[in-house]
Amino acid sequence: MTTPPSRRTQADRRAGTIAALLDATVSCLTERGYAATSTAAVCAEAGVSQGALFRHFPTRQALLVATAEHVATRNVEAFRATTAGAAVDSVDDVTAVLGHLRATVLSPANQTWRELLVAARSDADLRTALLPARESLQGQMLDAAADLWGDRLPADDLPAVLSIVVNMLDGLAFSALDPDPTAAPGRTVERALRLLAEMVVSHYPQQETR
Repeated sequence: MTTPPSRRTQADRRAGTIAALLDATVSCLTERGYAATSTAAVCAEAGVSQGALFRHFPTRQALLVATAEHVATRNVEAFRATTAGAAVDSVDDVTAVLGHLRATVLSPANQTWRELLVAARSDADLRTALLPARESLQGQMLDAAADLWGDRLPADDLPAVLSIVVNMLDGLAFSALDPDPTAAPGRTVERALRLLAEMVVSHYPQQETR
């Protein structure tokens, strides 16, 4: 006898609906931009009614903030998985890690953050609502960087080095029409990341770690 499939619980259905809405919001923000990411567009993308959306997210802003938190956690987890066990002993090692960070920052999902940050410049309510998510993302990234570079970089310098790298890559994402790493100015960025890796390795020699 075959065992009949178990029925989905209410909690399972709720989690599935929320996941579908968050993924649909990511798609809308990436493909349409902030202004065109309406609740109707998200519901159409997710195949969910607006009534269902508002049961989980009382406002459009609440949905957008939850999406930002979702993308942040997912991207940091992906970066950690990609760099798990990675060495940071040589320039090549550090360059490879920076390359993984570049892929994360330039990923289509991370376009969510760029769309929301640009919108928040002229929307004080959105700016305030996003603050906890921004602080959470910064904390997650610092934790990931500390796990990778904690034995090389002093704790006081780690946030600054991470800021230099992320701000450079974010600037590239904002200015480049095509975020494909192989597109121009891809080679320039590759060289910039290697130069940064050379500076990190030379400025913080492994034998001087605590």
